[in-house]
Formats: sequence, structure tokens, C-alpha cells
Amino acid sequence: MARETPKWLQAGSYAARLDRHVIEELFRVKSRVMRGLQVIPRGAGANFSVDITAGSAVVMGTTQVDQGAYLIRSTATENLLVAGTPASARTDSVYAVVNDPNAGGPVGDNFTFVYVNSGAAVPGDSILLATIARAPGESAILTGAITDQRPLGEWSWTVSTGTPTHKAPDGDLYVQVT
Repeated sequence: MARETPKWLQAGSYAARLDRHVIEELFRVKSRVMRGLQVIPRGAGANFSVDITAGSAVVMGTTQVDQGAYLIRSTATENLLVAGTPASARTDSVYAVVNDPNAGGPVGDNFTFVYVNSGAAVPGDSILLATIARAPGESAILTGAITDQRPLGEWSWTVSTGTPTHKAPDGDLYVQVT
């Protein structure tokens, strides 16, 4: 028999992995940004860094079997240094990476924003936030170089003024999920 301790049992003791399983079940085994975490040019003047806005995301654990998912949250805009001007054109990436040493990850019990040069390995336990097109001779990271890659939400949806086939009982906004 393989039973796990029920989550949040009064006076119980259990591994954090069980909480991560709850998060995984709630978010249906998909990493996604819930809000924010947008990569933008540095707000204090463009240079070789980017700002990442406050926000939250669910990051699926990928470094171990049955690892679960992590809920991460940043409460302020953070600045991330990027590599200097490259010798040739390339596309680099910005990730949010969970630091869980108990799952074989980096030391730190939190998460970090990581800049990854083109061709480098994707970090484990991470979610891609943006790619950045780099070019020789560039003087800063500008808006046009940043491509948003955040996986937002779970369903595609449209808002319409058309007559719905099933009306909301209280007459509120109708959203059709496809």
C-alpha cells in the first residue's frame, strides 16, 4: 500500500512535495504565468540589463519524477544583467528558475531570474519569460529586441457582443472558452 499523509492534517508532518502536488493538480500540469513577470527594457534608462515586473507563476518541477509544481511570486520589479554586445547575432532567453536543493536544483530555497545565452541548456525547474534578439554593435536592450514568451492562462477565449448559447445566470459578461 502506498498512502501519503493527508495535506494539512492537524498536528501532522509531511513533505513540501505534497503541497507541490496540490499546486500541480490545481494548475493541470502546466507551467504558466498568472500575472506580471514581464521582461521589459530597464526603466531607469536602457542599458545591458532588463527589468522583470512583479508577478506570480506556477513552475512545474522537471528535475525529478513526481516533483510537483511550485508557486513563485515576486512583489517588486527586479533588474537582471544581460551579457554585453555579442560578436554575432543570436537569441538569448530569460527564465524564472526554482532553487530547490532537495530536488537536485541550485542552492537557495527560493527562485531566481536567469539570463541564458543562445545555445546554452535550458535550466531545470524553470519557466521561459522572454527571448531577446541580440545583434553586434547594439548599445542597449530595447523594446523591439524583447519577445514575450510567458505562457499565460490555460484556455484560449474570446469576448463577444453576440448572443451566447448559454447565458450567465446573473447576466454578467459572457466569455466563451474554446
